[in-house]
Amino acid sequence: MRITIIKSDQKGIKAVELGRSKLAITIALSLFSVAMIVATTFYATKWMLQQDLVSESAIQRWQIELAQQKEELEQAKKLSEDKVQALSSRLASMQAHILRLDAAGARLADEAGIAEEFGFGETPAIGGPSESESADKATYHDVASTLDDIQNSIEAKEQQLFALESLLLDKDISAEQKITGRPVKTGWLSSPYGYRADPFTGKRSWHAGIDFSALAGSDVVATAAGVVTTVERKAGYGIFVEISHGDGYTTRYGHNKTVLVKKGDLVEKGETIAKVGSTGRSTGPHVHYEVTRNGKRVNPWRYLKKS
Repeated sequence: MRITIIKSDQKGIKAVELGRSKLAITIALSLFSVAMIVATTFYATKWMLQQDLVSESAIQRWQIELAQQKEELEQAKKLSEDKVQALSSRLASMQAHILRLDAAGARLADEAGIAEEFGFGETPAIGGPSESESADKATYHDVASTLDDIQNSIEAKEQQLFALESLLLDKDISAEQKITGRPVKTGWLSSPYGYRADPFTGKRSWHAGIDFSALAGSDVVATAAGVVTTVERKAGYGIFVEISHGDGYTTRYGHNKTVLVKKGDLVEKGETIAKVGSTGRSTGPHVHYEVTRNGKRVNPWRYLKKS
């Protein structure tokens, strides 16, 4: 089969004849060109669609990030409000504490006649050159630092009170710490200090204290102010209490039924520390009373007479 193509131009009319093989090649080239155009169009369209999808996912990420940032902002705001509330509560507590300290300090200082030396209740005079060049707004750190300063001021006032209490106590300490009187409110002296006939063996033996007979369950009192150093069950003494009064002096109370104080307690002169009993090596309800100085037991009779 032959195909004749007639071409007309300025030079005249030409005729081109295509044989079977040339025709096949021409058709193949045409089909290939069409296929390339279709493929190019397909992949170009797909690429454009992919670009659109990437943009959409990016927008979604931005939205998620914005939501997270908003949540973080809300949390930061809440945290700031909580901090401000905590600072306010702390400040109010400190102010109340200072007012109580000032009131107590002023009363004690007035009683001691040294109010001018302590100046409780007065605003302290402070000052000095400023190191700051500008008056910037206070930050949270600045406020927290100021509260720390107030806390230090409170502690200083407490130290003033402790010193003041010591001064006041010094006035009465000798009277309160003096060992005087009897260890029972009601009762009678039933065995003196020194040698005696042992109540169990009848043999002559040394008695390092004084016994006071009393009704079981009646009060045992401290004969001087001091600190409880021992509460225990002691051989021979039964339930035993020892009180330190300073300057090397202690008093001891034996055969108690029960004890009303514990080790480390501060006791006042005349305070009930135990109940009369008959524990330990005892023939009946009574208090075995001893006085020691620098660890050596001394005759309590001289302190009884001072009352």
